[in-house]
Amino acid sequence: MRKFYEIIILSDRGTIKKFKITRLSLNLMKFLLILVVLVLIINFVVFLLNLNTLKILKENMELKSKLAELKKVENEINEFRKVKKSLYLALGIDKIPKDSILYQSNNPDLIEQIDTPIGLPASGMITQEHTNEHIGVDIALNKNSFVYSTAIGKVEKIDTNEQFGIHIWISHNKNYKTLYAHLSKVMVNVGDSVKRGQVIGFSGSSGHSTGPHLHYEVWKENKPIDPLILN
Repeated sequence: MRKFYEIIILSDRGTIKKFKITRLSLNLMKFLLILVVLVLIINFVVFLLNLNTLKILKENMELKSKLAELKKVENEINEFRKVKKSLYLALGIDKIPKDSILYQSNNPDLIEQIDTPIGLPASGMITQEHTNEHIGVDIALNKNSFVYSTAIGKVEKIDTNEQFGIHIWISHNKNYKTLYAHLSKVMVNVGDSVKRGQVIGFSGSSGHSTGPHLHYEVWKENKPIDPLILN
């Protein structure tokens, strides 16, 4: 077995230079080269993992902030209801028959019980209206904006696909169904009963989307209708 290798280099001037390198030195150089490549690969993988971790931490902080804001709003609504209830009792509204129009129009709890999809599920600019070619409406929103149910109902389906991204189907009374698409996060589960005005998710840009927005559809008896006529 050879103990060394001879390297011959021919220069442009025709001179010859010879170098001898031992087998041990050659193997050591190979080992060092492999080690350097492995270190570079490991550093690159660690960099990508840290980058992804920072992104996840940022999104979690945004969601926690939104949830804290939602909790604050819910507390304010509960306090408002207590004040209104005290006012109704003082005015004697609680003595009006519950099946009367006057009672229903003055009872804040009944707002949550509206079973027909009325209004829009988020506050934003409508960028595309309902047409024969485009079912439903598109509402421009910032990412992770609240998305609300437009009527009481039951969560029928939660799915993710290429067209709608993360989306929710809710079934309502009177053969109504509503679709909320391109979400970033869902706050309900299949089978959940929801109230009108309940937060069901956060807006996003999942699926076939050019930017954060909400795609909203209303169906009645398996036929799409313009959500804006129910405003």
